[in-house]
Amino acid sequence: MTELWMAYHSIEAWQDPSLWAGFWGGAASVFASPLTHLDVNAPVRRKVVSLAEAGNFACDFKAHEDSRWLFGKFAGIGVRFSVQYCRRQLGDRDFPNTFTWHLPMSFVQKLQSGQRLKALFGLGNGTFKPFYAYSDDVASIACKKKSFGAVNIQAELLGVFWLTYFNAAYVSFLGNDKFNGISNLEYDSEGGVTIILGDGPESVTNQVREEAVAALGKESFVNPSDILGKRPGEFALTFQQLLARR
Repeated sequence: MTELWMAYHSIEAWQDPSLWAGFWGGAASVFASPLTHLDVNAPVRRKVVSLAEAGNFACDFKAHEDSRWLFGKFAGIGVRFSVQYCRRQLGDRDFPNTFTWHLPMSFVQKLQSGQRLKALFGLGNGTFKPFYAYSDDVASIACKKKSFGAVNIQAELLGVFWLTYFNAAYVSFLGNDKFNGISNLEYDSEGGVTIILGDGPESVTNQVREEAVAALGKESFVNPSDILGKRPGEFALTFQQLLARR
């Protein structure tokens, strides 16, 4: 394991400076280290003056922009993140709003507790209101990518990982009863569920991941060798379907 990824996919509107300031402040508490850089370019050079300023910068869409990329880091601990999000709530779009943490394993090991990573995961779920979120080592996630094209998240999801979150719409879509066959579930107040496959990513085997996929229905998740493809909305929810189920 060289890096831990933690990603959130959402159709909610994120253009609220206080949302970003609160999230980065909460992350700083988990990390015991402040946000230092935030930029629209990579490598990141622009320094953060304050969380309020960073929140305003995150929402500073230009007149011609409907979506934008952001990049940032907590330089003191080597943690990086990337953001791609739209100005408005999503409807007929090809990609969701996405926030992704990149945490070096050297830092993850220093935390000495999966509970802090779970707290970070929960912070993102509460902030970004994702329909699907996950965290695992980079190799376990990257192996789900297709060699012949990008994964269409409106047709299939990547998989079930060390930590995986499904919102209430997805719990209902996949089938409430299917989650009963998976241990270590945590439900939130809105009906979403987090699957926790182990104490930490290093304790989870590929067999355990694939057993969870099978329990929820293999057709809803990526098979990297499948060249036929799937129709959006059949085995995974489209953004329009997610909006209709709110």
